[in-house]
Amino acid sequence: MNKKLQINIDADIYEKFCLALNLTNENQDEAMETCMRWYIAKSFEKASQTYTPRSSKHTESKDYYGKAINKIPVWSLKPSQYNHKIIRAYFEAVDIAGEATLTMMERLCSDKSHPELYVPTFKNNYSQMKLDGPKSHGKVFEDDGERVWIWSEVESVLLQYEKSFYQREE
Repeated sequence: MNKKLQINIDADIYEKFCLALNLTNENQDEAMETCMRWYIAKSFEKASQTYTPRSSKHTESKDYYGKAINKIPVWSLKPSQYNHKIIRAYFEAVDIAGEATLTMMERLCSDKSHPELYVPTFKNNYSQMKLDGPKSHGKVFEDDGERVWIWSEVESVLLQYEKSFYQREE
């Protein structure tokens, strides 16, 4: 469902906006939606920096619990980002086969003819999504070498944003 938005904007900014549209060959609606997605992502990112995960005995042992919980809302708004594509591949694999496997996710992310899923560095990015350390993307998945599932600590948040990553075809 689309919503109509009416805004008041400085004439100089609008003129430059129209020039930029001519350069990119985008229409106003597409460009404004891109701007709004950027604004939403930045707002979530800023809010996530103030998030304090519940304290636990693991905090002292450098456990970075909660890192992906803060990032999932931002990733959900960035369909061209590799983390988004890998999560989308997970949901697509589950939709196709009833469960996700590493082989199927890698196959989905290696097909250049499907840019919405293509991740040229799948193995590296996926492995970053299995770690919850200071330099990782944040833990989202666990696997047994083949079968993949969502890490229980982030499952409720990821499922809350599932439709932003993948819409099942009815």
